[in-house]
Amino acid sequence: MVTSSIAVKVVQHLHTQGQKLIWAPDRFLGDYVQRKTGADMLLWQGSCVIHERFKAEGIADLKRQYPDAAVLVHPESPASVIALADVVGSTTQLIRAAAELPNPVLIVATDNGIFYKMQRAAPDKTLLEAPVGGHGATCISCAHCPWMAMNGLKKLLHVLETGENEIHIDPAIGTQAIHSINRMLAFAGQQGIALAGQSPD
Repeated sequence: MVTSSIAVKVVQHLHTQGQKLIWAPDRFLGDYVQRKTGADMLLWQGSCVIHERFKAEGIADLKRQYPDAAVLVHPESPASVIALADVVGSTTQLIRAAAELPNPVLIVATDNGIFYKMQRAAPDKTLLEAPVGGHGATCISCAHCPWMAMNGLKKLLHVLETGENEIHIDPAIGTQAIHSINRMLAFAGQQGIALAGQSPD
């Protein structure tokens, strides 16, 4: 188990040990990691409904309108989009880059839920949402994931108070999941990597 902020380092570590990997669920993140590491990886053909719709042509057009802009891209995006990036990184890494980059304008290719924290980190910057193309010839939609938007504090509180929509996991599966999470956290600690919301100590 990995997050996008540690994926390359984990896979590089496994690759140096001669490990072959089955990567799931996101094929674009897997492709990015594979190209960075050269690892032997079988990619599951899943993808994020938002990141897969970013189009290199649309971002290039926006970059022509704002030549001083930096392009920030999440690695779950297609390779053609990543190729246009000034910074490729996890949500936390992109927010940090927004604050540190000198560019006055930032073109951001990830779910627009990042904009609130990014604007707080870089209040003097202009943030532009990377264009997202749909299936139709003229269909353009915003970079907003409808599935992530279904989660919120009010709904979580409702579940805790009423028990409705509670999800039950077989304890044996939960134990395996915790083991995977703990292995990732231990690796991050050994590498001195702080994951989102966690310090490396």
